[in-house]
Amino acid sequence: MDTQFTEELQNNYNRVVNYFGNQFKVSAVISLASKYTLEKREFSGVALQKIVDQMAEYSKKALSIQKNSPIPYYIAARFLGQDLEACFENLLQRDGALKEAGFHNSPFRLAGAMMLDEDIHLHAKRAKTLYDEMHRKQFILTSKEDVPYAVLLSKVNEPPQLQVETMVQYYKALRKQGFLLGNSLQSLAQILTMYSADYNETLLQYVAELRHSLNHRGIKVKPIHYPYLGILALNATDNEKIDEIAEWQKALLELKIFRMAKELALIVAIQKIMRELVEVQNMVDMKELFIEDLIDVMEITLDVVDIIFLPGIDLLDFFR
Repeated sequence: MDTQFTEELQNNYNRVVNYFGNQFKVSAVISLASKYTLEKREFSGVALQKIVDQMAEYSKKALSIQKNSPIPYYIAARFLGQDLEACFENLLQRDGALKEAGFHNSPFRLAGAMMLDEDIHLHAKRAKTLYDEMHRKQFILTSKEDVPYAVLLSKVNEPPQLQVETMVQYYKALRKQGFLLGNSLQSLAQILTMYSADYNETLLQYVAELRHSLNHRGIKVKPIHYPYLGILALNATDNEKIDEIAEWQKALLELKIFRMAKELALIVAIQKIMRELVEVQNMVDMKELFIEDLIDVMEITLDVVDIIFLPGIDLLDFFR
């Protein structure tokens, strides 16, 4: 077990807390600390804040830089060590493409802008078409928080109607497997379509088996973990890696930072194993979707209050 990782994670967490105080939820604090630790960086709030301030000044309020939101800080962390002016201009153009496509201004649009491909205007139009179809078919659950997912999912030129039909099919099939209805389940269903726009029963059963495997190892899988089951499934994670994840989850729970946020230990454990797999180029073909982008989207949407419908409410049809 790499004790250096746990020590550096605790140290980075302390640095984030010392700088931001109670400005953000504990999930955002742990996400930032984890991001820096996995990238082998030492967190500096002063350096990160400087980038956020420069980004706001450069955009002249054109970008949704809300300092009470952790999203600009996630984005700024991606700019560390780069040509900041070039990064800001690139982000401004991409956000403008999403605005032109019809997306409303929000930090989530800003996050989606980071995911646009080189042909930004064409990609932005595809993303808006997909988002509108998602909203039409999943109108209760779809909101601005889904914009980054819509951008990621539209990287490949699949028929939006087919993509959304498959999302709904996965959503309903997972519900029959005992998964709780809500935003997290919707995110999982969206992620599974990154494998293919066509429904895949084998993939569905694999996700259910992953949850069972974690439960069997004494880990209670909660809705907040559902999207991460998707990333494990896309990577065809085997039992050996699940064992490693379980070991890391157990080790992380020993840290003070997880005493009031035990469910986040599993997320950090999965992130660590996934990053190691990326580093050895062991990822399956995800049609040019970068695993870092997917993890960033999941971190950004982690703070979204989940709508969970309790068992017995299946009488209502939440899909048009």
